Amino acid sequence: MVLNQIFYRVAFIVTAFVHLYFNDLIKATIVVAAMCLSDSKRPVLQSILRLHSVVLVCFMLAFCFSVVSAHPDQTILNGRDVLMWFDDVETPHGFGQLAAGYHGFTFNYLYAFKPTHQDLEGTISGDDLNCAISKPNALYGSKVAAETPSIHAHDPSRTFTVHSLKIKPLDFPVGFVTINLRGFLLENLSSPLEWTVDYPAGFHDTLHVRLEEFSKTRWKGLTRLEVEADFHYNNVEMDDWEFCIDDLEIEIE
Repeated sequence: MVLNQIFYRVAFIVTAFVHLYFNDLIKATIVVAAMCLSDSKRPVLQSILRLHSVVLVCFMLAFCFSVVSAHPDQTILNGRDVLMWFDDVETPHGFGQLAAGYHGFTFNYLYAFKPTHQDLEGTISGDDLNCAISKPNALYGSKVAAETPSIHAHDPSRTFTVHSLKIKPLDFPVGFVTINLRGFLLENLSSPLEWTVDYPAGFHDTLHVRLEEFSKTRWKGLTRLEVEADFHYNNVEMDDWEFCIDDLEIEIE
């Protein structure tokens, strides 16, 4: 009887830690121990099988959770395909600078911002709090001294593919805003890929732009992506309207 109990407990420890080694599931050991060690009269083989099944279920649940749960900065989708959320960038006063080489890219005139930051209260409309799809941050962009916000690979010898992004202009009461995307190809810089969308005045959700689907062209082999928003109202035009981006799916080549 004593040997059976010793064998059972050794089997429990070995089986549990084999699974725990491949997945950080330490907290589950308490639950597993309570379930599987509660009945010492259970046959040894049956107890081991029961233990193995319970730990395996815990392992699979934790694995599924780790796949779908939010990561603070990015998710690796497939190889070099990255979904950027910008939530790891510090925004001490509502805005934050993205470091050169941020996940392999350089962002020009694009800044991380936290729409709900207390310093932006009264500056950012309540209709624009939805800029941050993955809270708390998104990207903020606007032309500065006629310089268009853009993204390019930090390594100038590399090109990239843009798969999708979520975008909207910041709140405006009248007129309409046109958002323009331009992708510059290494082999043909003078004829960039282009896609535009118009937003009428009023509240808007972010638009999930799936570039290949919407433009009927794969945005691959880019050296630079430019994004700008133009405001139009009667005879008034402004080419530096503000916009926000989140959930940028991009792939370095």
